[in-house]
Amino acid sequence: MRPCLPMSNKPFSVRTRAADLADAASAELDVLVVGMGATGAGVALDAASRGLRVAAVDMGDLASGTSSKSSKLVHGGLRYLENYEFGLVREGVTERQLLMRLAPHLVRPMDFLYPVWPDTAKRRLLGLGLTTYDVFALAVASPLLGGSGVRRHEKITAAEAIALAPALAGSGLLHSYLYGDCATDDARLVLAVVQAARSFGALTVPYAEVTGLSTDSSGAVRGATVHDRVGGRDVELTARYVVNATGVWVDRLQTLESPGRTAVVQPSKGVHVVVPRERLPLLEASILLPSRQGDGRSMFAIPYGEQTILGTTDTPYDGALEDLSLTGADLEYVLAAGNDVFKHDLTADDVLGAWVGVRPLIRDVDSTSMKDVSRRHTLVEGAGGLLTITGGKLTTYRRMAKDVVDRIVERDGRKARCRTGEIPLGGTQPLGQVRDEVRAAAASLGLDERVADGLVRQTGERAHEVLSLVAADPSLGHVLSPSAP
Repeated sequence: MRPCLPMSNKPFSVRTRAADLADAASAELDVLVVGMGATGAGVALDAASRGLRVAAVDMGDLASGTSSKSSKLVHGGLRYLENYEFGLVREGVTERQLLMRLAPHLVRPMDFLYPVWPDTAKRRLLGLGLTTYDVFALAVASPLLGGSGVRRHEKITAAEAIALAPALAGSGLLHSYLYGDCATDDARLVLAVVQAARSFGALTVPYAEVTGLSTDSSGAVRGATVHDRVGGRDVELTARYVVNATGVWVDRLQTLESPGRTAVVQPSKGVHVVVPRERLPLLEASILLPSRQGDGRSMFAIPYGEQTILGTTDTPYDGALEDLSLTGADLEYVLAAGNDVFKHDLTADDVLGAWVGVRPLIRDVDSTSMKDVSRRHTLVEGAGGLLTITGGKLTTYRRMAKDVVDRIVERDGRKARCRTGEIPLGGTQPLGQVRDEVRAAAASLGLDERVADGLVRQTGERAHEVLSLVAADPSLGHVLSPSAP
C-alpha cells in the first residue's frame, strides 16, 4: 500500500481549490469520492484516517444538495418504530450518541413533545415505544455525556405541554410525552467532517463535476474525467476505487458505468416552511406531529430563534433534480397540516421562507406509499467495481461511510479499523471550556456573549480563528442580525 497523503492543516478555501485539484490530478489515489454531502464527506474522512490516499469532488458546493435541506435534526427515528424497524432505530440512536460526543457544539440535546389527542391512533403503545427508545440510548450511554445525554421520556399534562409549546393551546390536547433527541446545523456538520478529512490529508474540491468514468483493460473503473466548473477545463483523476456518494444523483453516475441499468433511488421531495414564532409559538421544545391528514406522514414543528420551522413533506419526485421549487400544493399541504394540528389559521402571507430538498430513498417497486419506502442505506458494487452508497439519513452518515471503507479494505486484504467513532469534529477541549474562552476573547473585542455563543455553536474551537479575523479588521465584528447574532 502506498503511503497516505501527508497530514495537513492546509486552509480549505477558494484560494486552495486550484492547487487541491492539481494535486489530485498528479496523485495516484486509492479512493476518489464523488459527492461531498454528509455521506461523501464521511467516506473521505474514514478512508483518509485509515491511511488511504483520498480525493473528494462535488459538482456543486459542500452540502449543497440534500445534506443542507434536512430538518436540522440528528435523531434516532422514533417514528420508524411504527413499522417495527428496531434495527434502524437502534442504529440511529447509536450514531446520535456518537455525534453528541464528537461534535457537541453542533449536535445539541433538544426536548421534543409527542402530543396525544383523543383521536390519536395507537396511543396506548406510545409509552412502550418511547421506553424502547430510551433503552436503546442507555445501551450506548457514554460517561462523557453523563449517561445518554438526552432526557428520558415522561408523560406530562396538557398544561405542562402548552407551557413548553403555547401553539398547542386550543388544540384539544389530551396529554403529551416529553422525550429527547438532538438538533444540528446540517451544512456546518458536513463542513466539520470535510475539515477533519483534510487534517488526514484528503483533498477536497467543490465545483468539480464527474462527466465520465475511466476503466482499465479489464473494464474495472479506475478513475474519472472531472470538469472544473471554475477553471473550465477537464482533468483526469486516477484511483483504485471510485465511490459514488452523490445522493439522489447516484443513478446518473451509475449509468456512466453501466448504461441502461435499473434505477436504485426513488427521490422523495421534502419541503420545510418557516413562519414567525409569534404565529406558531414554541418556547423550549420541538414537536413531533403525528399525522392527522390520513396519509401516515409525521411532521416536525421546530423552534429556531425568532422563527418556527414546519415540515417536512414526503412525496415522490420525478422532475429535474436541478430545478427544485416550492409549489402551491407543497405550501398548501404543510400549512394545512400545521393548521389541522394547532387549530391556527396560518396562510401563505405568514411564510418567511422555505427550503426544498430531495431525499434518496431506496426504490421499492412494490411500495404504494412513500412512508413505506425504506429509510435504510444500501451499498451496491457495479460491474466495473464502482461502489455506490445511498439511502440512509443525515444521522447515519458515519455508519454508511464505514460500510464503504470496510468493503475497500476487505477487497485489499488488509486490516485497518474504522477510527471515525473517535475523531473529534471541531476540537478536543470540553465545550464549556471553549465557550468560556471564546466569551472572554469576544468581550475583549466588544462583542457580547450571544455573539460568542453563536460562534461556538457554529464552529467550535475554530471560533478563535473567526475572532482573530475580527481583531485584524473590526468591521467584521458588525452584527448583521440582532435576532441571530
